[in-house]
Amino acid sequence: MKEEKPSGPSFDAGMDIRFRYEYKDNWMDKGKTSIDTTYEDYARLRTRVWGRADLTEDLSAYLRLGNEFRDYRNSTGSKHKNEFPDEGYIDNLYLDIKNIRDRVDLRIGRQNIKEGSGRMISDGTGGDGTRTEYFDAILAKVKLMERSDVELMAVWNRYRDDWTLGNPHDIYDQTKIKSGDPYSKMHEKALMAYLHYNEVENIPMEFYWIWKQETRFYDKETRYPGRDFHTFGTRLMPRFSDTLSAELESAVQLGQIDGQSGMEGRNIAAWMTYAGVTYARDDWAGKPRLTGALLYLSGDDDSYYKTADGGTATGWNPLFNRTDSEGHISAGMYDSYRWSNLVYPHLEAAVQPRAKHKLRVQAGPMYAAEKDNGARDAYRGLFALCRYDFPLLSKIFGKRGELKGAVVGEMMAYGDYYEHEAADADVGTWLRIEINGKF
Repeated sequence: MKEEKPSGPSFDAGMDIRFRYEYKDNWMDKGKTSIDTTYEDYARLRTRVWGRADLTEDLSAYLRLGNEFRDYRNSTGSKHKNEFPDEGYIDNLYLDIKNIRDRVDLRIGRQNIKEGSGRMISDGTGGDGTRTEYFDAILAKVKLMERSDVELMAVWNRYRDDWTLGNPHDIYDQTKIKSGDPYSKMHEKALMAYLHYNEVENIPMEFYWIWKQETRFYDKETRYPGRDFHTFGTRLMPRFSDTLSAELESAVQLGQIDGQSGMEGRNIAAWMTYAGVTYARDDWAGKPRLTGALLYLSGDDDSYYKTADGGTATGWNPLFNRTDSEGHISAGMYDSYRWSNLVYPHLEAAVQPRAKHKLRVQAGPMYAAEKDNGARDAYRGLFALCRYDFPLLSKIFGKRGELKGAVVGEMMAYGDYYEHEAADADVGTWLRIEINGKF
């Protein structure tokens, strides 16, 4: 017998926790060619509680509150940074209105958004790391054909979140690229049209346009110009057989960097490409997969904010993807994970040794597309990553409640882009032990 849906409003609630212990040593200085030999050793705990009210079949509201604090074990300068109890914040708060004229779903408010691979749209609050990812946005999903739709988005992300409670001991600058005094004061605005086209058998396609405005910002001493630019791109995912598939994503950026005292305005002309081929055997034990890929992010022989002569800026801007998607150590090459100026050919192998157990290994050389920051060579180094995900507990409270774990290790054997000999540090390392729970 078919289960009938409740006729009136319904409510649900829950929580999640994330514990991480992290250790890093011999990391590169952000946006420089030098190596910092100071190690860092800390733990962090994030808790979130959520509630959802389904008022009608097509109208619902969602609220999620969060808190994260840290305990630094060795760093004198960071000893009290974000220590317990830190602050509470609104992580998500939105209203869903569905089936407008049987075609449009609308979400209004603070929400997480990820489009496609996440290389353009995945994290709206890159300034606070992985604590939050939200966008203050309006998102409309419009059905165009049987299997295709377009998502339209308007975003206004501010550097300061005033909807918090508590004392963070160290401010959170939600949009920062460089630390300000205390805020960098950069606002981010964006409009997006993202088409998911699935009418061609075995070739899903995505086409997108994203306009973004970054206002001028500050570090502790200097003001940097704002920028206004457009990104046009496409992503193709052909499937050749049950075992062989590919992915190709390419995008260009065109726009303008503001002029200011001592710095001329500049044009923007940047581009990126990702190309990968995957061989997968889901019919074999362990479901092994092997991917060969190349990621190219255009660079500039001057860094993101230094050119004063009016020359065209050719360095890629990661939009809303200042994340550790291509590795944690490698993300640390940039100010606040601002990916750019990278050539990364790599191989990735994955296997599932048991149900819900996943092992992934990735490795490849990293190069700068352009020698910047006074680098003597384009070779950044050999990067390698290993991640193991595993279950711990399930159905803790009836049908609900699960605990999962992960161990992640990374290393970077430095190339001559970095002055590793001066620091007597040839290899950078990073380790994370993680436990996640949902209830």
